[in-house]
Amino acid sequence: MRQGSLPAVFLIIKEDEMGKVRVFLCFSVIVMLLVMVAGSAVAKPLKTNLYGLDGLFLATGGTTIPAGELGVGASMLLVSDDFADGSIIPVTVTYGMTSDLEFAAAFEVFKDYDDGVDDDSGTGDLFLSAKYAVQEENADYPGTALGLNLKLPLSDEPLGTEETDISIFAAMEMEMKSVRGILNLEYLFPGGDDENQFKYIIGLEIPYSDTTDFSLELIHLPLLFDVPATLFRGDMLAGGATFDLGSALNFGVGIGIGLNDDFSSDVAAMGKINFTF
Repeated sequence: MRQGSLPAVFLIIKEDEMGKVRVFLCFSVIVMLLVMVAGSAVAKPLKTNLYGLDGLFLATGGTTIPAGELGVGASMLLVSDDFADGSIIPVTVTYGMTSDLEFAAAFEVFKDYDDGVDDDSGTGDLFLSAKYAVQEENADYPGTALGLNLKLPLSDEPLGTEETDISIFAAMEMEMKSVRGILNLEYLFPGGDDENQFKYIIGLEIPYSDTTDFSLELIHLPLLFDVPATLFRGDMLAGGATFDLGSALNFGVGIGIGLNDDFSSDVAAMGKINFTF
């Protein structure tokens, strides 16, 4: 078992729209202070996405984490578009059950939705995921994993969808010279009367140093406009950077820009921090 760090505690005080910006800035300042005081990395900690599985900010890789490895993390997502502004803080747990099987759970401990008429805040929904590696990466084939996502409704609208959603996905990754490419294909079966949705993410992980990686993600997300809880939607381009601090801690910050004037979230700010045990 690796030596871990004490879990971080986030205090959210929201008074107006600038309060969301201050929360994100505080998150960034905290992790930058950790950079200044931490030593160099001696091993690679886990890097999980916003909802628990290993990967970039939203994409997940085609491999699974080592058996017995545990990651505990927290993330932040601030989203703004023409319809509403919102923020989500999920806490996550990721565990390598075997060398080929990985589980993750994420709970939205804080969620805010403001459409100019109503401003609601509280907890959100629970997300469960499983990913199974079916193909190791080699010269001819990418590393490939198949997975299942389950969203359990724990909150009323607009903080939750009040429906159980299920999706199946395939994740592939492959080294291309010094860059790692990632492809996610996901088919969503939303609860209620919504039609089935297709989602994909194309991602690049670009190493900068032994402790720093940049990422670029092209994201196509479902367009569930009648579901207020779906804050992050449409086609977006997201870029970010992650930093390893010692053998147990990884954090990252990123930003996303909407690509469709009428169908995408306009802008998103992202942060994440993960402790490996």
